[in-house]
Formats: sequence, C-alpha cells, structure tokens
Amino acid sequence: MALNATVAADHLAKRDAATSKLTALQAKYGDNLPAGAKDAESRLLTEIRTHDNALRGIVGDAVETERDSADFNHMVALGARQRPDSVQKRAQGDVRILGMPVRRTETFSFAERSADALDALDTGNWQAAPVMLAEAPNGSQLLSKVQTFTHNSTRGYVPIVPQLQASISGRNAELQPGTLTTGAIGTFETVKVTAMIKAETDHVTDYPQMESSIDAALLSALGAGVDDVIVSGGSDGDITVPGLLDLGTVTTAAVDAAGILGALARVKSARAVPDTLIMHPDTEAAFLGAIDGALLAKLPAIVAIPSVPAGTAIVAALRNTAVAMRENLGVATATDHPELFSRDQIAFAGRARIGDVVVANTAHVQIVKPAA
Repeated sequence: MALNATVAADHLAKRDAATSKLTALQAKYGDNLPAGAKDAESRLLTEIRTHDNALRGIVGDAVETERDSADFNHMVALGARQRPDSVQKRAQGDVRILGMPVRRTETFSFAERSADALDALDTGNWQAAPVMLAEAPNGSQLLSKVQTFTHNSTRGYVPIVPQLQASISGRNAELQPGTLTTGAIGTFETVKVTAMIKAETDHVTDYPQMESSIDAALLSALGAGVDDVIVSGGSDGDITVPGLLDLGTVTTAAVDAAGILGALARVKSARAVPDTLIMHPDTEAAFLGAIDGALLAKLPAIVAIPSVPAGTAIVAALRNTAVAMRENLGVATATDHPELFSRDQIAFAGRARIGDVVVANTAHVQIVKPAA
C-alpha cells in the first residue's frame, strides 16, 4: 500500500513525546533510578519501540507495494495479460500446519491436534488420526481396511475377540458359566511414527498454498509409516510392537497362483473371509504378470507395500484385525534453531502413535514366503 503520511506523522509525534519524557527522567535521576522511575523508564522504552516498529512496517509496506507495482508494470510492458497470485505476507503465528498455529521454538515441541486445541474456525475440520492418514494423498492403504480403536492416553486399549465355535447343545443340558470363553481387553504401549519437513520462511509466510502442500506431505509420510508398522511392526528402542508378519501363520511356498489360492483356502477354513493380499510392489508385478486374468477377478484386492519382503505375500482377513492408535496427531514446529535461523527456514513435524496389531485368530493372517 502507499505510504500513509498521516498515520506515520502520528507515530512520530508520539515517539518524540515518549523520548522527551525519557530524557527528562534520566536527567532527573541519572543512573540511580528508584523503583518507580525504573518502571516508568521501562514503559517509555516499550512505547518508543512500538512506534519504531509501526513506522518500519508503514515504510516497508509502501516500499513493497511500490516494488510490486513496478514489477506488474514491467510484466504488462512485456505483454502479460494476467497478474500472478499476489504475495500474502503474514506473521508466523498466522500460519496453520494441520490446523495448528506455528509456534516460535528452537527445537520441536509437540502439541496435540485435538478439536479443543484448534481455533474455532478450524474445529469443523478436525478428524481422528486414522481418518486423516487414510484420506491423505499417498497415505495409509491399510487403516481403512482394519478395525481402528482410538485412545487419548499414553497406552493403547483394544478388545481381544475370543475365537468361538458354535455347536448343537443338548435339549436339557444346563448352561455352566464356568465353561464360557472369556473376552479380554488388551493393554499395550505405543510407538511414535514421525515425519519432518522444512521450507523457506518467506515461502511459508507469503504463500498460503504452502500450508496445504506441507499438510499433504506430512500426512502422506505418516500414513505410509503407519502401514509399515502394521505390516512389519517396529521398535523405538524401548517399546516393540508386532506387525502382521510377526503374528500370521507362515507357509513355505512360492507366491504364485497355487501358493496364493492355498493361503486363501486356509483363511476360509478358519471361518473368515480373506479380503486383502499384501505384497512388495515387485512381487505384485511378477504375480500379476504370471496369472490368468479370469483368476485375478476372483482374488481379493492387492495392496503394494514396499516394506513387505520381496517374494513374500500376506493373505489376510483384515476386517478381523484391530489396531489401536492415538486419536490425535502431534504437530510441532522449529523456527529459531541456529541452523534453520541462519538459512531463514522453518521445520515442521507430524507424529502419530500406533500400538500392536491384534488378530482374532492367527490363521486369519496367512504368510506365504519362500524357504530361507
């Protein structure tokens, strides 16, 4: 915008008045200011800094507007018919990453992305972590297929469904409660999956489009990382959680039509409906290239996950598989770390917590792999 001379003159007058008061105060007391005078000195210095910052902003906005105008006139002279998206410079605190404001910190300090933590305008966009990671572009391919139980404590809780067998009972047989199968609640701790990215400070504050790009990048990376834990498990050094490869029933066979059909039959024999085949992308390509197209239409959906070992396939009834996740994602920023500050960059991080994979019956997860 153009320089506002009236507003600038008002700030100058107020700054000069505060400066005169400060000079008089210092002349009266010298270096030995009493407590009350020190408070007055502090207020006057703050007032002077406030007017100085306001004047810098007024002059800076005018200079930027003049520069933009000159650039636009130059583009028009060169034949441009449309002005590009204008820069929308904002304070760092006005930037939102996953709905959470950027906080000035030297190192990452995570805050929970709960509905209560978001601003009033953003609470309508709050979704639980499993939903966000499943809906992200290139995000989780498995969270929408398994049962997810969310929690907000430091430990995860998930019902362990007992495997029951129905049978004919005698006409006059008396029910004995002691013979009933007992269900239980599984309790376990979670591991943290973290994704990080950094960007130029000016790009983040000047271009709101960067917010959605950073959001998509973090959610996609977290979703893929959660899939890796579901498949292979993982450890943070203290806590170890098992994945499908640790829990399923292993059969030594080739990942071909016969091997996959045999695994499907074993899942069905365990009174479950197989709904997913999980393979490494290279294994998927080789398998699809070797089988008949008519057979492919009868198979469950294939999900390609790079963390699955090559030459291995998981045939599973994922609807009978449960995963506990922290309901809220963690969000963190780092703005003032010496390395970032010197390069005028900001770092962003997202964090999800996931616990053990729980299966109703290990026969519901069949692992087909070659001999060691």
